Amino acid sequence: MVKLISNRSKFFVLIGISVVFFVLWQQGLQNFHANILAGVSNAIMLVTGSGKTMTYVLDNNTPTFWIQIVVDGRRARFPQEVGSLLQPTVMILAWQFFLFLVIKPIRALKLFLINIGIYLLIQIFFIFQLSGYHTSSIQKFLYEMLKGNFYVIALIFIIKDNIFNPVFRLKPTQ
Repeated sequence: MVKLISNRSKFFVLIGISVVFFVLWQQGLQNFHANILAGVSNAIMLVTGSGKTMTYVLDNNTPTFWIQIVVDGRRARFPQEVGSLLQPTVMILAWQFFLFLVIKPIRALKLFLINIGIYLLIQIFFIFQLSGYHTSSIQKFLYEMLKGNFYVIALIFIIKDNIFNPVFRLKPTQ
């Protein structure tokens, strides 16, 4: 496989991969990803016996998680729009697939598994904070702290990878 050498070609390939993932995201990858997050979260909540459940639905074409909890002995249900939680996943996926074209495949696979795994765990952690939003001030604080920061988290992964595996250099190396 020919590796990309010039920064210009790398840049255009990264943009192209990002566009492809954005289109796939709009065509159903987002729903698939959200259902995985909801399913894993529900499985964990079932195992821990919390009595909380989560569903993912499109409410008026707006992707939304619905959390069902028991507050003061009464069942409550509340929504959370998922845009800022899920959309940065496109950045991570595009970057990770781009790395397969510019670094060794084994290294790219290792980074893919580590970065995607950690990112999914952070997303699941966020969902758990949402499930305790109305019952715990600590969970409310953690939820508010993470809300809207998933773009920053995704950018940190990209910067970290580029520091330890320089992809864009001032002078291309052979």
